[in-house]
Amino acid sequence: MSTDSPLVKNTIWLMMATMGQKVVAFLAFYLIARLTGPEITGSYFFGVSVTSIFVVFSDLGMTPVIIRALAGNREDAEKLLGTALRLKLFLVPISVLASLSYGFLTNQPPVILGTIALACVAMSADAFHLILYGSLRGRQNLKPEALGMFIGQALSGLAGVTAALMHWGPMGLAGALGFGSLWNVFWAYKNLKKYQIRILPGQWSFVRKIAYEAWPFAVAGLAVKVYSYIDSLMLHAYQGSVAVGYYAVAYKMTYAMQFLPLTFSAALYPALSSAYAKKENEELKKVFIGSLRFMALAGFPIAAGLSALAPRLIEFFYGQRFLGSIPAMEVLPWVLIPIFMDFPVGALLNGTQKAHLKTLAMVVTMIINTVLNFVLVPKFGPLGAAWAGVVSFWSLFAMGVMFTYGMAGGLRHYLILTSKALLGAGLSWCVWRYAGAYMPLPVSFVFGAGFAILAAMGLRLLQIKDIKMTYNQLRSRFVKPDQIHAG
Repeated sequence: MSTDSPLVKNTIWLMMATMGQKVVAFLAFYLIARLTGPEITGSYFFGVSVTSIFVVFSDLGMTPVIIRALAGNREDAEKLLGTALRLKLFLVPISVLASLSYGFLTNQPPVILGTIALACVAMSADAFHLILYGSLRGRQNLKPEALGMFIGQALSGLAGVTAALMHWGPMGLAGALGFGSLWNVFWAYKNLKKYQIRILPGQWSFVRKIAYEAWPFAVAGLAVKVYSYIDSLMLHAYQGSVAVGYYAVAYKMTYAMQFLPLTFSAALYPALSSAYAKKENEELKKVFIGSLRFMALAGFPIAAGLSALAPRLIEFFYGQRFLGSIPAMEVLPWVLIPIFMDFPVGALLNGTQKAHLKTLAMVVTMIINTVLNFVLVPKFGPLGAAWAGVVSFWSLFAMGVMFTYGMAGGLRHYLILTSKALLGAGLSWCVWRYAGAYMPLPVSFVFGAGFAILAAMGLRLLQIKDIKMTYNQLRSRFVKPDQIHAG
């Protein structure tokens, strides 16, 4: 894959910014948790989880439709964008009403209701910047989103830590999210004009067209939100805010690592859509297999390291009050391998107009996850929620393989890459857990990471050409042309 391709450029830009964003988010959550403790952290996390589920009603799958339309240079793309934005003026209030209704119907105390209400401000703003950034993705320009999301996270993190220091409780923490979300609306709209993406007047005749194209994404989005946050709702219902606080720490440390597949997929989806529209089948397959290998390479050391070092990481970062997070933290990171490898699968299905298959897989995953949470959470608490997540995401990936192996040239690539990822993860886990136990935590981390890199090279998940490509891309970014020729 050329270092000058839009996919590589967009991936590196968004990956660097999102890495910074996730670092800021982790530091902010770390400080908030240390300052407030498990109960307030759990109440805050629960309130945000409620709005995170119902936010799906504010988009209903329209954003992927807009991305695909712009990436494919469709004549009606900008009219679709205008129609979608006007529809959101009706859909966002529905999401807010649904979130507040859940709080009232489940008899939540006033503090929780207030937390949900304030989180709705951020949810409403997110609904608009989601589709505006999606428009820029459709033009395969991710630089504005990269910068905007980083600044937005910094604003939210600073406001959140301030709320924790001022002892404003979960309501103050939820209100702090709005700062970053409102910034992103402003920044996304400004760049839409800068890059001359027009928002043409919406037409009611386009509503049916959007609905037809968006319904698979809408159902899939609902499924994602349910299986991503049902665990927190179940934990709060059966074991209270403290259990949610324990789980939130394991959840945040694990899912913060999603920035890699998220950023890669953000660039991959338009690239696959474009290749499919141009009927470039070989390029489609080449890009997909390469991205699948990259996700296997990225996923296995992160999963192994977080799981193996969980007891030490929890105590080091969060202290004695959060030791209850350790059991979940030892299990939950094993969702990362299937999650990482499923992102290219989802991008391939969505980009080749087979979103209905991805929707089916997500609905089945939602059912599996919900049932497992109902069975495991009441008895095992955060540990049960973690196991429900692991089984669910491996099921999701398995279904994705069934739907795409034909386009990928058979099952062989999947079986080989998955086996390599699991073998590398198992070996790295043992090194981190047992050999690393005799070392200080920073030394153990570096030692295990070094072993994981060697394992990846031995398994050929990491190749010399990958290192050269990354080096050349970074060099071209930071070294002037005259300096390159002079050298």
